[in-house]
Amino acid sequence: MTNVQGIVVQQTRGTISLTKTCTFSLKIGTINKNVTMYVLDHTLPYIILGMPELSKYDITIDCSKQKICQNGKNLNKSQNDKNHSNDKNKQNISLHISECKQINSHCSQTTEDQVNPPQSVTENKCELRKEIKDIIKNFDSVFSKDKYDVGALRVEPQRIVLNSDLPVSLRPYRTSPVEEQEIKSQVEKLLQAGLIKESNSPYSSPVTLAFKRDEGKKTRLCIDFRKLNALCKSDSEPLPLMDSLLDKLSKAKFFSSLDLASGYWHVPIHPKDTEKLAFCTNFGLYEWCRLPFGIKVAPAIFNRLIRRILTKYKIDFACNYFDDIIVYSSSELEHWKHLKTIFEICEKENIKLKLTKCVFAQTKISFLGYEIEQGKVSPNNANIETIKKLQPPTNVKELQRFLGSVNVYNKFIPQYAKLRYPLNQLLKKDVKFNWTNECQDAFDKLKETLTTKPVLNLYNPDVTCLAFIILSLLVRVSPF
Repeated sequence: MTNVQGIVVQQTRGTISLTKTCTFSLKIGTINKNVTMYVLDHTLPYIILGMPELSKYDITIDCSKQKICQNGKNLNKSQNDKNHSNDKNKQNISLHISECKQINSHCSQTTEDQVNPPQSVTENKCELRKEIKDIIKNFDSVFSKDKYDVGALRVEPQRIVLNSDLPVSLRPYRTSPVEEQEIKSQVEKLLQAGLIKESNSPYSSPVTLAFKRDEGKKTRLCIDFRKLNALCKSDSEPLPLMDSLLDKLSKAKFFSSLDLASGYWHVPIHPKDTEKLAFCTNFGLYEWCRLPFGIKVAPAIFNRLIRRILTKYKIDFACNYFDDIIVYSSSELEHWKHLKTIFEICEKENIKLKLTKCVFAQTKISFLGYEIEQGKVSPNNANIETIKKLQPPTNVKELQRFLGSVNVYNKFIPQYAKLRYPLNQLLKKDVKFNWTNECQDAFDKLKETLTTKPVLNLYNPDVTCLAFIILSLLVRVSPF
């Protein structure tokens, strides 16, 4: 990788400064040459080819058929034939690239001996083990084909109870032609999947699009249920405590994280209540037949149903946090059995999982913002890097955001209350925001403590615990 004079790229969410280049050996069909490319600041294992390069070599990409063609010839056909192309789950289309060993700052010329063996760039971050592939093959029906391929939990349809019978009816939001086309496309897919239906309900909540990080644009369909949520009766279902979940993992050595595909959409809604979940667009009124995202009671309803399913089968090697299920085991052989049991339950209860977000049989796993490994827990690297880059706050709102980010990991910071005391003073009413040297020192110490990657042991009830008591603090109380 080489540092070069940077170029600035304008995009909708701001600008990107590209200051590094890297040279690869690119092989696509008849293309076989070294190319120098700018490096984007992310961890995705992809390369981006521009229109000039694609048109120069007459390369076309057919996303619907998952084909890459050159001069009409399917470049990945031979590779798919070797792996039985009729099995969609076995083969991912990939390009083969390898980084050149750089001889000088420009890396202008390389020989065949100077090129590393090509590495496959695929969608998955790591290659799945044979045992996992066999299990996935046997339980192929458990994994969804897309986000609209969801199962319906075999439970009683859920009720949406309101405090008032007066309908909430709002006008649709104004949208651009591009946004309207995106909304129309998603509504049609939801109709085909049977997740929504056309409606003549007196209720109406407007629809909008939100930014979706993995797609880099506004494609997340959201319903503005704020007015309806104000009338919803609260659900007192207790949400999982992170510390309690972490305590269960103290003896585990192998972990798998399973993600439900479009989790809330698994939950059927009672026919009498579907009209309450109606939403309006500029081209019609529709209502949800499944539990939508955004409704006030959705987290409680969904978490209760998944918890009851795991309890019904007396599962003591898995726990859920909303739509994330973590499977933990003390040995590898035991872990394969546990995964099969969970997949069998998913088949019986009609639960669909999203394969691309599942992680299998790892000795170290990220869960709920923590990294867990054989009885030890530490803050997630990505979250720590985000905290590390935070600048000193200039107002109370920014200070609250910083303290909120740090407070998640307060148990990793010795004397946490004492360290943040100067910052707490700025949060008081009628106190002018004055960032002093003392505040800066507290800010730096909190960041420094977390960035040293502290590690804690998870509580193990089988290990002897020692309790230390300061006798001077004990107060003797008379029985009379």
